[in-house]
Amino acid sequence: MATPFFMDDDDDEESQQIRQLSADQIAQGDHIKALEVIETWISSAHNNKKKKKILDFLSFQQGHIFTKQAKRAENIAAKFAFLLGSAECYSENVGFSSFCAAPLYGLGCLIGSPLYLKKSVGKAKEYLSVLASFDELSSQEEKSLKDVKCILEAAESRIAAGSPKDPEVSVSKNSKEKTKTESDYVRGLRSYWSGLNVESKRKFMEVSIADFTSYVQRLYGTEGRDALEKVLGSVRKCKRWRLWVCRSCSQEFLPLKKFKNHLEKEHAAKFKPSTTEHMAQMVDEAWAGMVSVAGWEPVDTAAAVEMIKTRLEFVKAKFLKEIQLLLVLFCERKILSCGLRDWMMRFPIKYLARFEVSKHTLTTECRLAETPQSICFLGRSELEQILDLLKRIKCEREDGREMICRAVDSFCSGARVKEKLDFDEQCSSLLLDKRLLRCEIAQFDDEGTVSFLNPNDHYAKAHARGDDIVSWLADPSFEDERFRFPRPVRTHNLDIWVAVLRAVQFTCRTLGTKYAKKLQMLGYDAGLVDAINLCVTENKKRSVPEHQWNKYASLLGDECERKHLATESRDSHKTRLFLCSVRDALEEAPHPTFDFPDLEDCLKRIHGRKDLSDDVVLESIDRLRSIVAYKVALVDTKMLLVENSRISLFNDLIRLSVFDYRSYILPPLKELLLEVMNVAVAEADLLLEEKKKPPSKKKKHRSDKRTSTSMSTPLDKTVEHEHSVKLDLQGTSPSLQTTEKDYVEPDNSLSGERNPLKFSSDTVDEEEEGMQNMPGEESVIREGAARCNSALDMILKALLNIKILQEDLMQSEKPFHNDLEKQVPEILHSYILSDLLTSREVISMSSDTAEIVVSILESWQSCKSPERESLVTRLFTLEEYERMSCSRCRHKPNYPEQSSYGIVMAADSIRDLKCAFGKIKFVDILKMIRMEDKMLCDLKTGGCGKANFVHHIISRCPPIFTVVLEWEKHETEKEISETTKALDWEIDMSRLYEGLEPSTKYRLVSMVGCGEEEEHICLAYKKNRWVGVRHDAFPEEAVGNWESVIRFCGERKVRPKILFYEASH
Repeated sequence: MATPFFMDDDDDEESQQIRQLSADQIAQGDHIKALEVIETWISSAHNNKKKKKILDFLSFQQGHIFTKQAKRAENIAAKFAFLLGSAECYSENVGFSSFCAAPLYGLGCLIGSPLYLKKSVGKAKEYLSVLASFDELSSQEEKSLKDVKCILEAAESRIAAGSPKDPEVSVSKNSKEKTKTESDYVRGLRSYWSGLNVESKRKFMEVSIADFTSYVQRLYGTEGRDALEKVLGSVRKCKRWRLWVCRSCSQEFLPLKKFKNHLEKEHAAKFKPSTTEHMAQMVDEAWAGMVSVAGWEPVDTAAAVEMIKTRLEFVKAKFLKEIQLLLVLFCERKILSCGLRDWMMRFPIKYLARFEVSKHTLTTECRLAETPQSICFLGRSELEQILDLLKRIKCEREDGREMICRAVDSFCSGARVKEKLDFDEQCSSLLLDKRLLRCEIAQFDDEGTVSFLNPNDHYAKAHARGDDIVSWLADPSFEDERFRFPRPVRTHNLDIWVAVLRAVQFTCRTLGTKYAKKLQMLGYDAGLVDAINLCVTENKKRSVPEHQWNKYASLLGDECERKHLATESRDSHKTRLFLCSVRDALEEAPHPTFDFPDLEDCLKRIHGRKDLSDDVVLESIDRLRSIVAYKVALVDTKMLLVENSRISLFNDLIRLSVFDYRSYILPPLKELLLEVMNVAVAEADLLLEEKKKPPSKKKKHRSDKRTSTSMSTPLDKTVEHEHSVKLDLQGTSPSLQTTEKDYVEPDNSLSGERNPLKFSSDTVDEEEEGMQNMPGEESVIREGAARCNSALDMILKALLNIKILQEDLMQSEKPFHNDLEKQVPEILHSYILSDLLTSREVISMSSDTAEIVVSILESWQSCKSPERESLVTRLFTLEEYERMSCSRCRHKPNYPEQSSYGIVMAADSIRDLKCAFGKIKFVDILKMIRMEDKMLCDLKTGGCGKANFVHHIISRCPPIFTVVLEWEKHETEKEISETTKALDWEIDMSRLYEGLEPSTKYRLVSMVGCGEEEEHICLAYKKNRWVGVRHDAFPEEAVGNWESVIRFCGERKVRPKILFYEASH
């Protein structure tokens, strides 16, 4: 079913902009941003009638978002919440009936509730009645008609079958609940922590706010700094970490009462009747107390002896006991309404009137009518009527509110915090929970209060035993992939929050429907009362003989005629209800009707009964009033049931609105503490190694632009690594050449990060020089060409799947200017492959895939054509500064800028970190591995020799980013699959390099892998799906989505070696 909206030229510019903005965000798949835009507009314009059309459009879009979210949701409770939110959005406009029927049907199927199925049937019939009024239907309307009929038939079929519940599909949690093995990295941290003295451990618990702010600014820029300062300022002011945030308008609230009032007043979270007089009300506590406490025994109203003889007291006692139990139950469930009480109290008044006990006596003198026990006077027939009504009342409404509660629980549980976080007295430091020093904290801190303490006194008696703090630091429990610092607080759980708000509004809408129905019944009853008053007034006037009396039926007919002629009546609705009530009374209708017929026809039917006897008229009116009172009592109870559901959903919304700022800042705070600990661990390991081995007599000297050295840490893997792909860029500037320093290579010790992907002609020249001295040069060249042909072929295919590179090559390669109609990638591939295979640079290199990428780019870079050199520089070259600030001597050496085409990482290190931390993004894995890259404070430039953490600052970020994975060639299918699962289709470069705008997203467009028999394969993202590309003799193989790629690599034992990411913007 297509959207019922189209853009109008007469819409104002602001409306058109908001339409386009929200539509663009939905098209891009960013539903959170779309909801932000929609909610901001709805909050600001919900009372503006001029904006009704744009509000309807935004409500429709929001319903569409929730429908898609319901399809994505694996949690059945969350699916229910999104479907209910969608139903409310589509309920905003009667024109959305066809769209509203579908989620209502889905709700009914999920919980097996006839309530939603009946609503779905009603919406479907509403839409069909609209289409029936059309002279001709369009093709889209024909399709909608067919779809809605299917929903209608399915819903009616389920209702007839007893509304069966769909079976719950249990989601396998095996993949998510794997036993996590502790990594070498964590074991190393534990070992270091255990070696610290008590004073050092206590000092570690005090975190400088200035250092924290500096760290956040380094990682997230000014956005992160501003977010942190706002958080800390708010917490210092309120003295609480937890507060309530309205996701609809971004306001923060404390205390809770103020927030509740805001939701009810500004966001329609409570039904507002036209008058509170007729709203269903619970009985007061005094009356409810009498129901549960006072005795319920039969009362002798005529002759106790006669009652005993007939044994009626036993039957009455049974009825009274059942009535009491039901009333007590209704009190407990808060559905015993004043309307139900008033209906029951009509029976004692009417019954005792037979014994000449007046209503005045019962209500005023003895006030017996104010006690529930007054029904003990009633006879068996009256008690049966009361019991019959009470048994028809449902104590629970099958509206699935418990599903909403489960959904909210699942979203709230991840944001609860156990650890207290306080300030020092000067508000210059954050003080971690001292319990972390001695044990794991079991209970959650749902208060979130803040204390201002003296650190020395606070930690003085804290016993530092155990290493649970290391587990706490390494625990990524707050790493919500959808919400990370420094995103606006408003976006936290925004989608489920708005869905629950819409669910609350849906119950308010239902309550409004019940209220309107009650008003209609009361208006009908008022018409009957007016009719009785007319009859009573006429009876007082009867002083003439009976045959001259004006009959009640005739009198009521004349009154109806008079009201009909008063066409300027202020309340035509009231007039119609009066005519309906008189017609039903004169026709002795079994039940009240509210069909509002044609007035002329109604008057004709009324005048046709003008000879009806007065007794029959009065008896009919009295019976209809009893039925109306019966129905009003039932409606009151249903209204209280709906209100109970609203309160339950409202409380769920309140729970979901809680935001704990600790969960917001703890991830970056833990990252900072891990960085501090990593530096300390690296320094301790270096000192230990220096003590163990004698002074080295042999140094390897080679040209490099850094004074850093790769250092052994808990993440390191000891492997043989005979070659390096760290090659300098050709054409290095003079300034770079003059700052080259000597560095010490570690002995066979490599950290998880290999050297950056850099290139120079030096290595190629050395290889060529060596080959010139070898016999059989031509055969070696042929063998080298054959050996790397497969890898070269696939790498070229992967490169040419990058759109920006393909377009640039089209402009720079002359042979393609006159052949634009052909398949561009194939033409480029054939041309470049033949060009490279004849190049000595390619033939002279080894078969290593990383070096093939080097050679391809160098062949373009070394080409005399200025266009090609510009292509490599613009598209591939990454300009990076490495900065170090010594934590011991504060020395800050100024190292020159370096150029590279990407990074090289060890596959096993990536796999180990993924297994250790579970829910961790690929870019964060890369970042953690880079944290192991330590730089020595250079003694030659006045430093102290201490190892320090390296900051990677980028000055130029190219549109193409390359990641090379190094494998050991003996991995199992499980290891390959686990490594591939660690990769991500999208990465945020701002988390890997400093100096970039937050959320600088790159997306994987192609990659090259190597199979079991060293056969290379290219996996490319084409036309919204992944395909496998092999040698030209084989056709492309459809792989599917990213999950299918992961499965493909595991099953085929394909080791991803080269990943090409392209800037998503």
